[in-house]
Amino acid sequence: MKDKDIKNLVRAAHAGGKVLRKYFGKTLNPTEKSTLWDFQTEADVGSEKAILKILKKEFPKYNIHAEEEGKTDNGSEFTIVIDPLDGTNNFVLGIPNFSVSIAVLHKNKAVAGVIYQPILDQTYCAEKSKGAYLNGNKIKISKITDPRKMTVAYTCGYRNNRSKIVGILSGLMMSEHKRVAFNWSPAYDYCLLASGKIESMITDSGTEIYDFGAGKLIALEAGAILTDLSGKKEKDYRNDSFLLSNSVKIHKYVLKILKST
Repeated sequence: MKDKDIKNLVRAAHAGGKVLRKYFGKTLNPTEKSTLWDFQTEADVGSEKAILKILKKEFPKYNIHAEEEGKTDNGSEFTIVIDPLDGTNNFVLGIPNFSVSIAVLHKNKAVAGVIYQPILDQTYCAEKSKGAYLNGNKIKISKITDPRKMTVAYTCGYRNNRSKIVGILSGLMMSEHKRVAFNWSPAYDYCLLASGKIESMITDSGTEIYDFGAGKLIALEAGAILTDLSGKKEKDYRNDSFLLSNSVKIHKYVLKILKST
């Protein structure tokens, strides 16, 4: 992609973030979507409208896959995947852990990703084979390789089996390491991995492409290791069950826990 394309993706993410800042801390009116746990607010909708206004103008021929508006097929090899508010429940509760996520896929493989955390004013960007950046500065994964010192994050889809979630989290909690994070804002968790703040990120089944489309690329471009949850090489970028880690040693350690649960 061209430099101006990345700038336009960033501009769109910032436009969505501006809307989120306006609504954050106010009383909202959540509307249920697929389940009680899956809902939208006027903030989600407003953010997406602001994002699409820019992207449809700058990338008129690209397909669009937006969380709220749905899919628009323009017959292009490129698809822009948008999550206007990743971490809606946190947002409604007044917890400032949420973000805007935008990814560009070419034939189902990510070529660019932008994640914007509007409260911290942090812009994470990555292009395929060009590295990952935070506010223009290159970022890399953590150098920690001792599993006892690692922090591992976990996310899954709304419809995931509750007993399975409890089993995985119990296995993680009973293992010897620093901390387990269950933040319900996966896009930003990938950024934490990419910027060296955490050491591993488990993405379980049911997670949507707009949740991980940009974050997976950002983590990979920062140096993260990727496999599916059985430890095999991932064949499809759209696979919704995968493990990202900062080192082989930690990756194997987390895989061992997952297999035992």
